[in-house]
Amino acid sequence: MHLHEKIKIHLDQIKQLKGVENAVLTQRDGNPIQSTGVWFSKDEIFNVCSAASAIFNVGVHLHPTDLKYILIEGKKAKILIAPLNNPLHNSLNKLLEQQGILNDNHEYFIAITALPNVNLGGIFLQTSECLKKIKTSLITSGETFKPPLIRFNDRKIQHILNGFDVKENDNLNLKISPFSISFSETISYKLKKVLKDFSLTIPDLKYAFISIEGGFIASQVLKNSEQPKENLDNISAMSYSVFQTANRCSWLLKKMNTDNILIDCNHKFQFINGVGRSIFCTEIGKNKQKLGLLRLILPQFSKKISALIKMAAEIQEPRLFDIKSLLGDLVIK
Repeated sequence: MHLHEKIKIHLDQIKQLKGVENAVLTQRDGNPIQSTGVWFSKDEIFNVCSAASAIFNVGVHLHPTDLKYILIEGKKAKILIAPLNNPLHNSLNKLLEQQGILNDNHEYFIAITALPNVNLGGIFLQTSECLKKIKTSLITSGETFKPPLIRFNDRKIQHILNGFDVKENDNLNLKISPFSISFSETISYKLKKVLKDFSLTIPDLKYAFISIEGGFIASQVLKNSEQPKENLDNISAMSYSVFQTANRCSWLLKKMNTDNILIDCNHKFQFINGVGRSIFCTEIGKNKQKLGLLRLILPQFSKKISALIKMAAEIQEPRLFDIKSLLGDLVIK
């Protein structure tokens, strides 16, 4: 039996689980290998896989040694992105060693879309055996999957070239929103207070921060983390990028926005919650509190943060950035 047919059988078994709508096996570079479920076109599969690959790779970068899965939640669906971990068999390990990927659990991942009321954690447990069989088939086949070369026609080439056109447009009005730069002193104080209360509520909290557009930190708290404070800027930028890409993936699949993201690791959880145009991100250890309780606590603080950010946006109205009005009649010679 051909490898693609074997994988299709296992994916179909996953599709048979209650609430699962579709599943796609993808290479880390975003190249889809096999899929099952309802899809509109090949382009849609490629677009979803590229977005899921971007999310997966940032998740691996944030948690390189203990990533278990990434769960994206919205009003219409849940999306699970999980790596295929290597099976622990001596004979297979020899094959992995020959292929140079013995310690690489991130070469392939699966993306599963399910109904919003489905417990994807349970589905992940139910599919573990199928995922192991898929990984075993991939290893024993010895095949490598190369993405197809893209051919561009003249229209697409011209469209790409137009993207490099940097000619200034005199009629272009640029608006700078103070909201994108800073909060008022009152709002900043209230945000810090919310994060402080959150840190007292969660004993095993490592860090929490609020990032505005672009991934810039507006407020933060560092508790039981070994992370240097400076590293939070990098984590913030990547977390904001993950959330924006998840929004794209959710829209491609279900025409919905992402509400929150859970990155489940062996020893910790990372939550990324959307709060208006910003995100509320936190990392929490697994030793002292269960996931179910955390999922009840987080929305309470997310609502408070969302209300404060909405208030900040209403207070600070966008102003027109006009260099002529700023300089007046000053002539630079």
